[in-house]
Amino acid sequence: MAAARGFVALALHAVAVAAVSFSVAGEAAPWPGRRLLQAPGGAWTPVPDAGDPHIQELGNWAVSKHDRVTGDHLLFQQVSRAESQDVIGVDYRLHIKAAGGDTGGTSFVAVVWESADFGMRKLISFDAE
Repeated sequence: MAAARGFVALALHAVAVAAVSFSVAGEAAPWPGRRLLQAPGGAWTPVPDAGDPHIQELGNWAVSKHDRVTGDHLLFQQVSRAESQDVIGVDYRLHIKAAGGDTGGTSFVAVVWESADFGMRKLISFDAE
């Protein structure tokens, strides 16, 4: 049952993304080679307090997920800035400071989708800033 709910949540997120008007955001793409599409009325808005414990936990989760997938050994330090976008759930664009790893960088941008209703998260992208 939980797997079915998870599939439905991801399917709804995919439909929301596919239903965008294909207006390209007037900002730099957050990851190389991809352009950011925005749903009408779904502009990225600054998160007032990047130090909020939930935002910091999302950043730590994103670094851990990235490390598991890539084998990098980054050590999360903090989320310095964050934006959110309401879709089915919430997309968070997190500007993360991290140390170590094989990338040689210390600043990264991660996009994380989260659905509180379904208790799900997905790392959409994670790239050097």
